[in-house]
Amino acid sequence: MNEFFQLLGMGWISVFIFMSILWYIGKRIGNYAIVDVGWTVSLVLICLVFFLFGNGLFERKLMILLMVSFWGIRLGGYLLFTRIIGGHGEDERYVAFRKDYGDAVDRKFFINIFQFQGLLDVVLAIPFLLISINIEESIQTLEYAGLALFVVAVLGEALADNQLHTFKKNPENKGKNCEVGLWYYSRHPNYFFEWLIWVSYGLVSLASPYGYIGLISPVLMYVFLTKFTGVPMSEELALKKRGDVFREYQRTTSAFFPWFKKG
Repeated sequence: MNEFFQLLGMGWISVFIFMSILWYIGKRIGNYAIVDVGWTVSLVLICLVFFLFGNGLFERKLMILLMVSFWGIRLGGYLLFTRIIGGHGEDERYVAFRKDYGDAVDRKFFINIFQFQGLLDVVLAIPFLLISINIEESIQTLEYAGLALFVVAVLGEALADNQLHTFKKNPENKGKNCEVGLWYYSRHPNYFFEWLIWVSYGLVSLASPYGYIGLISPVLMYVFLTKFTGVPMSEELALKKRGDVFREYQRTTSAFFPWFKKG
């Protein structure tokens, strides 16, 4: 277990430094929403540390690094261009934090937002670590199953994003709910498939010694997406914009898991 904690510490140090630099950049540009990009990039960075210094099978380490990197580059790039380069300004959450934090805004953003999210990334990266120190000389069926689930989840999330983007581009759909394709069966299929990506990481980790510990990541992501960040925040905004139209959508359509509509 010494290697486990040593690598975990190395991952935390690397993300602490990275988030500190990112905080400084956010302070200089006046937009702390850059932390959302940092959240995804930090996970790739931690996984890279585990890849470089873990003593596990090279092919296994490479597999999880490619999985995490593909996910991180896709999501991080999207956040970078929509929230930072796109010039949309800070997210409403961070604007509210600025008011709450007062004169201590920069210090509290450093600790409460940037470094807290970095520490959370270290916990979420536990399955990556378990996979990277697994010395089993062959890839197991369970690991291939996790990789297959990852592919399905990434394709599902991309499809959901594309369906929503296409729906929003049509001016005739203004004020309406997107109920086409996957959105007919779930109010948040994008979040559902994002969660499945984390399930796939946990599934791959199960083939490693103490791999069950890696299940902490999909459990935490499910809680965050359904109780704190994803679904609740999106629903609150949708209710403000569409009112009773969205309430009817809530009544008939599953919030997270795709399922048939209620009558």
